[in-house]
Amino acid sequence: IISGAPGSGKGTQCEAIVEKFGVVHISTGDILRDNVKAGTELGRKAKEFMDSGRLVPDELIIDLVKGRLAQDDVKQRGWLLDGFPRTAEQAEALKKSGVVAQSFVLLDVPDESLVERICLRRTDPVTGKIYPLKFNPPPAEVVDRLQHRSDDNEAA
Repeated sequence: IISGAPGSGKGTQCEAIVEKFGVVHISTGDILRDNVKAGTELGRKAKEFMDSGRLVPDELIIDLVKGRLAQDDVKQRGWLLDGFPRTAEQAEALKKSGVVAQSFVLLDVPDESLVERICLRRTDPVTGKIYPLKFNPPPAEVVDRLQHRSDDNEAA
């Protein structure tokens, strides 16, 4: 399990862990954004919370994660949970499901750095890659298509 505030570098660290160990990266943020993009009922509900920087209710997140953990690729390769659990209720639900982590990594980044990272990052809608403009600027050929996510703001 990897944990940290939005903008702390979880995605970057997850890429390295997936590359080294071949586990399935399960990001609650990605699952939620995919549902928002697809216009699902869950996505519409979640968007209101995400846009205001609030956490999506536990019961919605728990059901999403449990469903993903039950899929064959996860059973075969193992998993890396990114952004889950965030609350005691989520942790308890994980425990009751019999899911036990081998390791837990907490990325602790100062608040002022987090605000800068979040406000200055952009997403490539074609590849899904996130570019921190200050630390890892995008290649020239993707600059025009970059998007600023609605939840990438100081409130988040």
